[in-house]
Amino acid sequence: MDGFDDPGIFFSDNFAGEDQQDNQINLQAVKQTFREFIREFHQGNFNYKYRDALKRQYNLKQYFLEVNFEDLAAFDETLAEKLKKSPTEHIALFESAATEVVDEITAPRPLGEETVVPIQIMLSGASRPTDLRKLQSQEVSQLVKVAGIVVSASGVKAKAESLTIQCQSCRNTIANLPVKLGLEGYQLPRRCNTEQVGAEKCPLDPFYIVPDMSSCIDYQVLKIQEVPEHLPHGEMPRHLQIYVDRFLCEKVVPGNRVSILGIYSIKKSGGKPARKTREKVAVGIRAPYLRAVGIQADQEGRGHTIGLNISAAEEKEFKQLSESENVFERVAKSIAPSIYGFEDIKKSVACLLFGGSRKLLPDGLARRGDVNLLLLGDPGTAKSQLLKFVEKVAPIAVYTSGKGSSAAGLTASVLRDPVTTSSAFHRHSPLAPPRQ
Repeated sequence: MDGFDDPGIFFSDNFAGEDQQDNQINLQAVKQTFREFIREFHQGNFNYKYRDALKRQYNLKQYFLEVNFEDLAAFDETLAEKLKKSPTEHIALFESAATEVVDEITAPRPLGEETVVPIQIMLSGASRPTDLRKLQSQEVSQLVKVAGIVVSASGVKAKAESLTIQCQSCRNTIANLPVKLGLEGYQLPRRCNTEQVGAEKCPLDPFYIVPDMSSCIDYQVLKIQEVPEHLPHGEMPRHLQIYVDRFLCEKVVPGNRVSILGIYSIKKSGGKPARKTREKVAVGIRAPYLRAVGIQADQEGRGHTIGLNISAAEEKEFKQLSESENVFERVAKSIAPSIYGFEDIKKSVACLLFGGSRKLLPDGLARRGDVNLLLLGDPGTAKSQLLKFVEKVAPIAVYTSGKGSSAAGLTASVLRDPVTTSSAFHRHSPLAPPRQ
């Protein structure tokens, strides 16, 4: 017991909160279970599914692992339920466990690759997707699956994973500040707490980000729309923002039908009000979005991403059709054959489906080959039926209508998307005029 009364000993971790220690022990046990799942889950006698896939993909420099949620539930149902109820912390543990496992199974690594690259976990499952209209506040921070059609996709951008900030006045540096995943940013501290002797205190908001000492990841923002099959009659389709990062970027394009497994999250909604208005910013209001942890694109039906497999016989038949003299008339007659007449309109729809070629004029002016079509006519003249036929034929077409408009009609406006910074055409219904 010599030195026990030394005044230098003034703190001990043994007196820390028991709840915090128990939580750390539980998280370590969960992490160990994830490691066992990756190492030991097998199909048959010697087919270790995820361990072999992890090693193979790491050697191919594809630093992710696709995990089926049903396999995890079969291995440990309690662990799968924890992952579903609180996915944010458990997916981080899962990725850390996968990184430790790949460190073991790939050792020794070549010279210059001694440091292990973190592994991203991508989840997939055969569960039934939830309608966008049924996502409520009870599902926030939980794992949900939704289905929809991708209507827009931003470019791949960089988001800080860990920050290094420095004070402009005293040059004090704070490194390795973690930044949460998702669309939330990081709030820089407003004051510098460095103790300075014989000098003035640092001003307010002195910190700035040091880009060279920060680490970033790729991210992309998608926008999905309800599938037409699940759309209630007379309603307009709803939309939801999807946040994808790292190896989930550039997996789908607008027009693809997708099933997305992700964490239902919230972000700050709206911006600052106009200077001349008296409206205040709603502090407690948050807008929902989905932080994706797995994307599955439909490989069958409309909107699939896999190209069609054309046989040699079909290719020969296409060439014979292209060489025939009346190919334009044959294609036009094949469009909406149940609708009589409309030869000129069907020919224009055929041009719309095939598109044109991009032309570069001698003066340097470029004309794009996209064809736009405007149909005007009385109600009940099969305009919408022609559009629905085009939506069924074209693999990446998205059909929308003004069924939810009022009797006053539709108005159009061009707005700039705050995410993609591109102009988009919007239709909305004005207020109906007062009756006389």
